Amino acid sequence: MKTAQVIRLKGRQAIQLPPEFTVCVDAFAIRKDGDTIILEPIKAANWPAGFFEEIHIEDPAFARPHQGDMPLPPSIG
Repeated sequence: MKTAQVIRLKGRQAIQLPPEFTVCVDAFAIRKDGDTIILEPIKAANWPAGFFEEIHIEDPAFARPHQGDMPLPPSIG
């Protein structure tokens, strides 16, 4: 079992995690279950900037099939 250090700063607490627990998120959801504190990484809700521009699939097997003609909008009147 690994341990983490509690750091106290101006009435707040921070947990210093060991290097093997490094995470790539900016925030955690936190909750208590009895005396147990549970941290769950909050993943980004959006795709990173430029994500779709970097995708280049040249294989024709990945081409989207024709979806049919666009229907005319209903008449307004």
